[in-house]
Amino acid sequence: MKLYVGGLGLRGDGYPNAARTVALLHSQPDIEVVQCGSWLPEDLHLWKLPHMPRRRALRWLMVLAFGNLRSLFRVVAAVRQAPGPVYVPYPGIFFLLWASLLPRAWRPHCIVDSYISIWDSMFRDRAGSKSRTFASTILRKLETRALRAASRVLVDTVANRDVFILEFGLEPAKVHSIPLAIDETRLYASPRKAPGRDAAPIRVLFVGTLIPLHGISVVLDAITRLVNDPRLEFRLIGTGQQAPLVADFMDAYPSARFEWIQEWCTLDQIAAEIREADICLGVFGGEGKASRVLPFKLYMYFATARAVISQSQLSTPHGAPLPPLEAVSPVQGIQLAEAINRLADDPIQRERMQTEAAAYYRRWLANSHVTSIWRDMLASRSW
Repeated sequence: MKLYVGGLGLRGDGYPNAARTVALLHSQPDIEVVQCGSWLPEDLHLWKLPHMPRRRALRWLMVLAFGNLRSLFRVVAAVRQAPGPVYVPYPGIFFLLWASLLPRAWRPHCIVDSYISIWDSMFRDRAGSKSRTFASTILRKLETRALRAASRVLVDTVANRDVFILEFGLEPAKVHSIPLAIDETRLYASPRKAPGRDAAPIRVLFVGTLIPLHGISVVLDAITRLVNDPRLEFRLIGTGQQAPLVADFMDAYPSARFEWIQEWCTLDQIAAEIREADICLGVFGGEGKASRVLPFKLYMYFATARAVISQSQLSTPHGAPLPPLEAVSPVQGIQLAEAINRLADDPIQRERMQTEAAAYYRRWLANSHVTSIWRDMLASRSW
């Protein structure tokens, strides 16, 4: 079977899903992957566009617009010669907007990797009170039109599937939640033996963009409550709009066992940090988007076999049960501090969680599972 890849896709350590999906499908002997698009630079992040100088942002928007149009011409010509579905990597909205202008009979059958909504990410996630601006309204209408031009829409969790159906008026039958594909071979590791209660330090790691979704204020509140505990040390990797909160914490507690790594880290660097951690922190953004996701970093924590603490409100891909983690509810600093204390006091529980995390990843999230879902989807020919 032929599978075409169309559009300009994001890749790199920040957006691993599409490139890994293409690689997985390319490795299947009975699937011929035909590239009719290209990849964007690895350092390009869509959420940064509104914060770029206007001329630079406009240049990137032109690249996205006309690069996807060129790709659509290639796809249409190729599909006319040898029919097959088209995988459209994230962000597929640009490719699909052009495709929506074609008569339905000429339009290729597109399986779009929507991952998360661009409108949701750029406005409701990061813009806060600006989520109802004119720009927000226009982007939502454009994303609605684009997604309705697809034959299948792929999202990451059941809760996000429900949101896509509700917000964009999509037919439920064409929206599917499947696991994300990551470069898991760089993450697999034997569970680290948890140190005994008297051994120090117990390393607590937080990885993530400093935006409301991740709940950095909750994390810092918890660390403030534990800052004098000699057993613990904290490492934070990431930056973002709420970075000033971390800077203020460091000014207030200059002698804390706390290290902040602000520069961009490669996957190999992050994997090494995760392997050296005893407790890994997930998301603590409360309701809204934070409750609808299973973030990439949880995939990484589980693949690396680590004990994880995260908020109790989360979602998973279709069919996957809730993951093995120490759940925090309500999402407040005092509850997170108590959860860290519980795991710090119980090395046996940490070891048990490490084993369960690795088993959960391999059963429900691993690339072999992603490949199986894709094979079933392509074999069904319902695209």
